[in-house]
Amino acid sequence: MKSDFIDLHENYSLGLPYPKIEIAEKNPTYANLIKKSYAGTISELTAVSQYTYQGLVVKNAIGNILKKIAEVEMHHLEILGELIVALGENPDFSINKKDKKLNWTSKFICTCNSIKEMLLEDIKNEEEAIRQYRKTANLIDDENIIAILNRIILDEELHIKILTNLYEREMSK
Repeated sequence: MKSDFIDLHENYSLGLPYPKIEIAEKNPTYANLIKKSYAGTISELTAVSQYTYQGLVVKNAIGNILKKIAEVEMHHLEILGELIVALGENPDFSINKKDKKLNWTSKFICTCNSIKEMLLEDIKNEEEAIRQYRKTANLIDDENIIAILNRIILDEELHIKILTNLYEREMSK
């Protein structure tokens, strides 16, 4: 039954606490590394926007699930923004690439036509986000920041499971 499926996914976050936002010292280099996951092509801002868009155009249980995932991604966005401020940088929606400021754009979101395409794109983006978080964690020497990134990864892994389950249900139709 569809309602059984939805009940299985009432939680779109693991429900584990997020580490407190504490940093060893201000560090613009770390802030700029984190900004890629905050407002880059594959980022929390992109995820919030993409899931919100999809939730608006998909008018069924899947759309509602995508909106709930967007809420978790918004929490991640807030956490990263707070980290960026604590590290001494501006949480504007941009990244620095080769000494150039690049602003976030809605061109980063996928406006796919079918639910199946949307879900495949979402799964791919969640996987890429995890790779990006791991790469960032490997470049940072601050255990608390690493713990925060690892906690966010746990939610992203849950999202992959939820999205994969949704995709498999769509494929079986």
